[in-house]
Amino acid sequence: MAAASPTSTASPSPPRAGAKRRAILAGARAVFSEVGYERACVDVIAARARVSKATVYSHFADKSALYLATFSDETDTMRAGFVACIGEAAPTVERDLQRIGEKLMALTLSPAIVALYRHTSTECARFPAMGQMLYDRGAGVVYPALAAHLRAWEKRGALRLEDAHAAAIQFSMLCQGDLYFRAQLGILGYPADQAIRETVKRAVRVFLRAYAPPGPAKQRVTASPNRPRRR
Repeated sequence: MAAASPTSTASPSPPRAGAKRRAILAGARAVFSEVGYERACVDVIAARARVSKATVYSHFADKSALYLATFSDETDTMRAGFVACIGEAAPTVERDLQRIGEKLMALTLSPAIVALYRHTSTECARFPAMGQMLYDRGAGVVYPALAAHLRAWEKRGALRLEDAHAAAIQFSMLCQGDLYFRAQLGILGYPADQAIRETVKRAVRVFLRAYAPPGPAKQRVTASPNRPRRR
C-alpha cells in the first residue's frame, strides 16, 4: 500500500490557509507601503506576517505576484465600501451628493490608499498590469456606480445630464480639490474630516450649478433616488 502523500497530510485546512493568506497580505501591504517594491524583502514580509518564507511562496509564486495580490485586495475593499455607501438613502440630492462625496474622499485620502497609489505610480513601468488593475478595480467600478446613481436622481427631476459617466468623473474630481495632491505630498493634516467636508460642500455647489435642471431649485427633490415616488 502506498504511503500517503506528505503534502496532502501536512496541508492546512481551508480556514487556516485563509487566515495565513490574510496575514501574509497584511504583512506585505505594510512592508510595500513602507519601503516600496524594490526594497521590500520576502523575508521581512514573512516575519511581519509571522509565517515562514516557504509559507509565503506556497501562496504566491514570487514577490511580484504577492505585490499584485496585495493591492488587488486593497482596491476590492475600497470599492466595496464606496458601493455600499451609494446604496444608502438621503432626503435630497444635495445632501446625497455631500454624503457620497465625503465617503469617496475619506476612502481616497485614507493613509493606506494614498500609500497604495503613491507606490503604484512608481511601479507602473515595471508592472503595466498594475496600473490597469488599479483603475479597473477602483475608478473603473466607482465611476459607473456613481453614474447610475446620478441617473436615478435625473429620473426624479433633480439633475439634467447629457453624459452621466462624464458627470460622475467630474463630481469625483471636484470633490478632490487640492486634498489628494496634498495627501500625495504628505502635507495633508489628519484627521482631514473638516477639510473634506468643506471641499465636498464646494464641489456639490459647483456640480449642482452645472447639472441642476432649469427653473425652480429642483435639487431639493426629496426621497432617495432608489425609492419609488409616492402617488
